[in-house]
Amino acid sequence: MQHFIFKPWTAIIALVAVISSAAILATSPTQELSAQTEKVLSVSVIDVLPQVFTPSYQAFGKIESPHLLSLTAQVEGEITYINKAFIEGAHLLKGEIIYQIDGSDYRHKLKQRNSELKIAQANLQLELGEQKVAEREYQQISADFSGENIILQKSLMLRQPQLETAKANVTIAQSNVNLAKKNLQRCVVVSSENYTVLTKTIYQGSFVNKGDNLGELAQLSILRVSLAVPRDIATVLSINQVVNISAESNNSHQALVSQLSPNLHDNSQLQQVYLSIINPEKPFILGEFITADLTLTPQKNTLKIPLSAIDDSVFWVVNEDNKLSAKAAKIIWQNESYAIINNNIAKGESIVTSAIAGAQEGMLANIVTGVL
Repeated sequence: MQHFIFKPWTAIIALVAVISSAAILATSPTQELSAQTEKVLSVSVIDVLPQVFTPSYQAFGKIESPHLLSLTAQVEGEITYINKAFIEGAHLLKGEIIYQIDGSDYRHKLKQRNSELKIAQANLQLELGEQKVAEREYQQISADFSGENIILQKSLMLRQPQLETAKANVTIAQSNVNLAKKNLQRCVVVSSENYTVLTKTIYQGSFVNKGDNLGELAQLSILRVSLAVPRDIATVLSINQVVNISAESNNSHQALVSQLSPNLHDNSQLQQVYLSIINPEKPFILGEFITADLTLTPQKNTLKIPLSAIDDSVFWVVNEDNKLSAKAAKIIWQNESYAIINNNIAKGESIVTSAIAGAQEGMLANIVTGVL
């Protein structure tokens, strides 16, 4: 049987080892409890630069003529001539006779009035001769006149009432001659401009009375478009402002703002704007619907951002410290893709284009990409 001998130095070594282990355990570093890790949002951003934006407003209207001529018979009689071009849709040229009424009765009437004028003029000459005789007689007996009625007596002696009557008869006769000439001229109706015939209600051989409607003409060299727009749009327009218009039948054409109505429609509360169109080649026709692009006042210091970046009139930006900040979006104009807003971001800030949930002011952002 083997016996183990316990040596003193072995006990000392074991004791030192135990003490060293306890010291190491007592002085080892301990891990501190860390605070909750800060939340970081991953976002996509774009950089935008301020720009000048010129807004426009699209309005719709219908072509009309500002120069419509309603043909009305000014004298009565039988229609003896009608221009072959006086049919619906045809064109009448300046200086052409449109229609003619039998003027034989009016020529006879003019002769009669001329004769009456000559009689009145002759009577005036006779009365002027009587005036000289009356003047000599008055000079011989004027000394015998006295009293309150001397002025009346002198007027009667000098035949002043007869003279005034003779002059008035000449004036009346001259007026009758002028009227007869006018009526004779009214028998022949001449086109004063180039017109397009809209309607015609007379035929050769028919009898018309004074005031009868004979047809309607329209001048197409200058046309007009009436637009109904909101008041805030109308207030920024100016007279003679150039407007681009277009219709399905032709390409873009230019028009000018010719008139701004001072009143609003009772029901719609819209303001009427009138455009003038020079139409020498006649690309437009009456009643045609057109689209007008109204250029409004340019807006300086604006931003063009995706419409998807705006949520409930707010959009988010990332500053140079990669922190999120909310900005109010004052939209000036928008379509289905993007919006124009007033510039309210600082230098170095980028606009968040991705959808984010749970964003808070000052939250850290991790930029995933700079271009969408």
